[in-house]
Order: sequence, then C-alpha cells, then structure tokens
Amino acid sequence: MRNLRDQVWAWYQQGEIKAEQMPKALTLAGKAQPEVAWREVIGQLLLWLGVLFVGAGVIIFFAFNWQDLGKFGKFALVQGLLLICALAYGGLRWQERDINPRGLGATKANASLLGLSLMIGALLALVGQTYQTGADPWQLFAIWSLCLLPLVWLAGFDLLWLKLLALINLTLVLYFHTWPQAWWFFDSYVFVLVAISLFNGVVYLVFLAAQKLNIARLNAPICQSLSILLALVALTWYGCWQALEIGDSSPFSFYLLYSATVFLLSRFVFKQLLPLALVCFSAIAVSTVWLGRNMFDTSSEVGVFFFLAMYIVGATAGISVWLTKMRALFNTAELNGKASQ
Repeated sequence: MRNLRDQVWAWYQQGEIKAEQMPKALTLAGKAQPEVAWREVIGQLLLWLGVLFVGAGVIIFFAFNWQDLGKFGKFALVQGLLLICALAYGGLRWQERDINPRGLGATKANASLLGLSLMIGALLALVGQTYQTGADPWQLFAIWSLCLLPLVWLAGFDLLWLKLLALINLTLVLYFHTWPQAWWFFDSYVFVLVAISLFNGVVYLVFLAAQKLNIARLNAPICQSLSILLALVALTWYGCWQALEIGDSSPFSFYLLYSATVFLLSRFVFKQLLPLALVCFSAIAVSTVWLGRNMFDTSSEVGVFFFLAMYIVGATAGISVWLTKMRALFNTAELNGKASQ
C-alpha cells in the first residue's frame, strides 16, 4: 500500500469503516503516516535492488559458466525464472487488487515485471549466442525494447520507463555505430548525436503532454527529466563539436535552432525550469568552446585562460540569478492557474 490514507479509503469503500468514523480514522492515519512512509520507502528500495541484483546475478552466472552449461540447462534455467516472475506477478497483483486497482506505480507485483524484463533480455541473448543468428547487437536491444513496451505500459512505473528509455538510446548508438550514415547535411559521425537529441526531445514532450493530460500510465517524472537531460547533453556535444570546426558539412545552425526552440517553449509555452536551465548552461558551454577555439590562435594562453574563467563565472552567476527569478515567476503562474480552476 502506498499510504495509510489510501488504505483507510479502501476500507471505507468496502464498508468496514462508517462515514461518521472517517474523520477520526484519517486523523490517526495522518499521525502514523511518517513512520509508515519511511518503512515503505526502505522496503521498496530493498525490493527493487534485490530484483536488479538477482537479474544481474543470473546474467553473470551465464557469462561465467557458459562453457560448462549444456544447451538444455541454459534454456531451462532462463525460462524457469521467466515463468516464476510471470506467476509471481499474477499472484502479487491479485493480492493488491483492492489496494491498487489499476496496478500502477512501485508495487511488489511490478517488481516482478522488472525481473521478467531482465529475463526476457537474457533469453534473447541466449538465443542469439546459442544458435549464432548473426544478428547485429543493436537488433538484440531493439527487440528487447519492443518486448519491454507492453510490460512498461502495464506497470506504469518510472523505473521501467527509465529502463526502456535506456534500451532505446543504446539501440540508436549501436545502430549508428554499426551502420554509420549521413542524413541530409549532417556528417555521419555526428548524426548519432542529432538522432539521440531529437528522439529524447520528443520523449520529453510526450511525457510532458501526458502530465498535462493526467495520464497515469505515463507518470514518470524521473524518466521525463532524464530524457530532456540526454537530449540537451547530446545537443551540447554536437554544438561543441561544431564550435571546434571539426565537421566540414554539418551546420552549426542546427544547434542554434534547436536550443532556441527549447528556450522559447520552456520560457513562454510550457514554463518548465529544468529544460530552461539546461539549455542556458548548454549555451555557456558551447560559447566557451567557441571563444577558446578562436582566441587561442591570436592571444596568449594565460590571458585566454583568465578571460574564459571570468566568462564562465560571470555567465553562470548571471544565469543562476535569472533562473531564480524565473522559478518564482513559474510558481506564481502555476498557483494562479490552480486558483482559477
């Protein structure tokens, strides 16, 4: 159960608590909540870490004992664990049906889905290694991502969304490493940065729209924040690469257009502080690289280092002060919006 108030409400709906007793029951639940909340946080943390370590242990066991295990033993072990995880999910989900009817969030049943997702990956890798299918590494992670998608949608939990995001990004990196190619006016060696930046930017917009529309299955704040972080890290890497004038045909205008779009949407449309802060500090990083690239050829190294240090300190301080004002402005706009509703 997530908290005592939810449990009290479930008992009230089941008729175990009368209406006149509800105020007292909610008061008692509120007083006992802090202690119970800490227990639940620690218990959930240990549960999810345990599932991750068991899954990692199985994979390491296969890697270490690959030559000593027979084909039948390998498949029996992985498929047996996969079946155990599936049965555990069914049993735990049945136990939690009254407390959490939709089965979303950090529940024991969804911990079983995490173990199931790990075993699916292990089974796919086992098939590829046993029968030497000749598939490229990116295909393994692409199929794993497709198999993981229904489990993530069923659980609606941040950790599983985070795992899916990591698998898709890894698929993109491995694909463009295996098949380097250029698209339009981007060089092949920077196109992977463009692809990762665009993909994660779209993912952030999807999660943001789901948050606005109150879609519970897409309630993944950690994954949402990480997606925009990955998008702007890749964009900053691209910008620094172009500021150093390493690329011949890839345009620096892509960085300017992308960062300007993120800035305008975050400042005036969505009013989100995190992408606004990230794009501002990205601009500081790229401009610092550009200044260093152009100044080291014509000025003394000591003077350039001093100027760049002063520039970074001044720009960071100025942006931090401005972001503090933006945070207050966004909070006020949010409160006014809730009051008008």
